Amino acid sequence: MTAFEHIDEETKKGMVLIWKGMSEEDREYFVDQVALALSIWGGDEAGKLLVARVMSALVKDGSKNLADFGLYIEEYLSNNAKENRRESMERASDIITRYRMKNALSSVPHKDFEI
Repeated sequence: MTAFEHIDEETKKGMVLIWKGMSEEDREYFVDQVALALSIWGGDEAGKLLVARVMSALVKDGSKNLADFGLYIEEYLSNNAKENRRESMERASDIITRYRMKNALSSVPHKDFEI
């Protein structure tokens, strides 16, 4: 079973729709953040599953940009206290936070806020 087979169809559709609406620059930021995460978590199925789960948290929270990936690692961890790779996820989050700051990326998810 591959990492994204663990994610429900509705969430996967949301990921695709978000990707289609993203700018080329935001796509590059997203890919860079995932690559950084996988370099720390490992490129095995367990590492890829963490990527899929973080992306799922992003979509379910209503973010409209996959480049928000780095913002959702801590969110995922706060909701999954028993995560096996917690230490490496925290390390990745710190590194990605610095990457986001260096590239002047938003520290707030791209969401439509209801008033």
